[in-house]
Amino acid sequence: MGANVPPALSVVIPAFNEASRLAPTLQAVLEYLKRTEPSWELLVVDDGSRDDTAAVATAALAGELAARVIRYQP
Repeated sequence: MGANVPPALSVVIPAFNEASRLAPTLQAVLEYLKRTEPSWELLVVDDGSRDDTAAVATAALAGELAARVIRYQP
């Protein structure tokens, strides 16, 4: 995906205190996107979690150039 070409598909996953179950979900979504979509982006939005949601998401998406974590901190 080029820098000026928007992805064909954007997947947004909202998360609040989901550290215990987020990694398997992200793995499954990434596997699906890589297998079926030529141009995509994956955004995880941490809505002020008090657990390790942001850290888990960041670790699960490490090395994925088309994925990122957006964190709201109240």
